[in-house]
Amino acid sequence: MRTGRGSLLGDFLDTTNHWDKLIALMGGMIGLYLSLEVAASVTDNGINGLILASLGATAVLLFAAPHAALSQPWNVLGGHGVAAIVGILIRDLLPHPLLAAAVAVGLAIWLMHYLRCLHPPGGATALYAVVGGDSVTALGPWFLLHPVLTSVGVMLMVAVIINYPFPWRRYPASLTPSPESPEQSPLAALERAGLGREDLEHAMREMNLYLDLTEDDLARVYLLARRHHQHPDPITPEAIQPGACFSNGGTDADWAVRRVLRRDGAQVIYRHLAGPEAPGEDRATLDDFLAWAHHRLEPEYGPDE
Repeated sequence: MRTGRGSLLGDFLDTTNHWDKLIALMGGMIGLYLSLEVAASVTDNGINGLILASLGATAVLLFAAPHAALSQPWNVLGGHGVAAIVGILIRDLLPHPLLAAAVAVGLAIWLMHYLRCLHPPGGATALYAVVGGDSVTALGPWFLLHPVLTSVGVMLMVAVIINYPFPWRRYPASLTPSPESPEQSPLAALERAGLGREDLEHAMREMNLYLDLTEDDLARVYLLARRHHQHPDPITPEAIQPGACFSNGGTDADWAVRRVLRRDGAQVIYRHLAGPEAPGEDRATLDDFLAWAHHRLEPEYGPDE
C-alpha cells in the first residue's frame, strides 16, 4: 500500500506520460549505442565494465530525467571526470585493489558533493578506474579523456538533439523556453505568493537532503499544488480562447486578471485587466499562461477596444 513517503520498496510517483517514456526509450537506445561504440574502441576486447555500468546509468538520467539536477551537463562531465581522476590516483597509491576501489568511490562521492557535480554513475567510473584491469591501467591518465570524457560527451550531444524538439523536456534544463519577462518566472510568482528563494533554500537545508530538482522546479511544484488545492478543476489549453478572462487566484495586491486577446501558435497574447501590471498587453507561452491561471472568470470588464 502506498503511503505518504512511498511504499516499503520505494514505490514513489511517476507522473510522466506515455510519450515521455517513449522518448526516453528511443533516446536511451541511440545515445547509449553511440557512446558504446566510442568507449569500446579503447580496448582490444571491446565491451568492458565502464560501458556496462557508467554509461548505462548515465543514459537513464539523461533520457528519463533530463531536467533533474543530477542530469545536467556539469554534473555529468564533472561527475565522471572527478571520479576518473580520483580512481587513477587512488589506484596508484593503494596496493590493495579492493580497498583502493572502496576509497576511490568514497572520495569521488565526497568531492562531487563539494564541487556541485553529484552524478551517481560517476561511482562506477571511479570503481572501474581501479579494478578495470590491465587495459585500463595501461591507459594511465589518458583514461580520463578516452574513453570517459569522449563517450560521455557523445551521449550529452545526443541528449541535446533528442530532447530539443520537445520544449517541456529540452536538455540541458537551461534551454527550456523562459517566460517573456522575469515577472512571469516561477520564482517571481512564488514571491508574489509570499515566499522567496531564501525560503526554499532554508527548507532544503532543514531537510538536509539532496533534492534532484532545480529551484524553478520546486517553485512550480508548489504553485501548481497550491492552485490545485484552491481550485482543483484544471484549466485546459482549449479554454484559452479570445475573450476568456482568467485570474491568478492571488490575494490583495497580488490579485490579477487577464483577458485573452488571441493565440499565436504556442504564444498567448493577453491584456492585463487588474493587478500590478494593469493596464497593458503582454504575451506568454501557453504552458506559462496555464501555470499562471488559477480559475476562469466571467468577462465583466467590458469588451476589448
